[in-house]
Order: sequence, then structure tokens, then C-alpha cells
Amino acid sequence: MSEIYGIHHVCVHTPDIDKSIKFYREIIGFNVIGRETCDFGEYAMLRLNDSLLELIQPNEQNEDSFGDKGSIDHIGLGVEGIENVWNDLCAKGVPLLSTEIEDNDAPMGGLRVIQLLGPSQEHINLYQWKRAF
Repeated sequence: MSEIYGIHHVCVHTPDIDKSIKFYREIIGFNVIGRETCDFGEYAMLRLNDSLLELIQPNEQNEDSFGDKGSIDHIGLGVEGIENVWNDLCAKGVPLLSTEIEDNDAPMGGLRVIQLLGPSQEHINLYQWKRAF
């Protein structure tokens, strides 16, 4: 029997894979579990606990294989101790889209959010949910 079990990874196309790897390792806490050069460009897979992030630096930014396709709205990462995460990001000088930790009553019972941009201008939302799933 086959079934869709959840998100395997999120893919971000980047013009500078080294800059992206540094950001996701040093700021967010991912570890690089694989990196190679493929026929389509530079490739890296990163892991943070059970979450995977795929980074691709295409050989050409307008390459047909990446063409005019859908884009990622944001990467949602779960956090605990969101105040400490906020303080750490501010201390590291990470540019934040949020002016404060956002506190929302919905969806799914509510959450607290920090919004920022990654090095390729991808939106990253850090979530602390108010209830367990």
C-alpha cells in the first residue's frame, strides 16, 4: 500500500549556494548531509532533525528545466522557545520582516511567528504552535 506521509523536503533555488548553506547552517541550525555538482547545477541537501531542505544553484537562472514554474511562498520551521530564537536572530544581525513576535489565535489553535528572509530572498516563517499536534 502506498500513501503520502508528509513533506519530505522544501527546495530553494539560489544564485549563491555557498551563501545559502552558510545561512541555513549558522543561523537556522541545519547540517549538510550531501553536496554535489549535477548536470543541472550545484546541489545540497540539509537536515534539521526530521526536516530536509534542498538547495539548488542552477547552471543558468533561466534554464528550461526550472523555467516558469510555481514558487515556494515560504518555508515554515517549527521552534520552541521563540523568545530565545528572536533574541538570537537579533544578536546575529539577521534582517527580520517581523517587527516583533507575532501572536495569532488562528489557525489550528494559534501560533506565534517570526518572519525573515533567507539569502535568496525566500520567505522563512518560524512557528511556535500554541497546541501540540
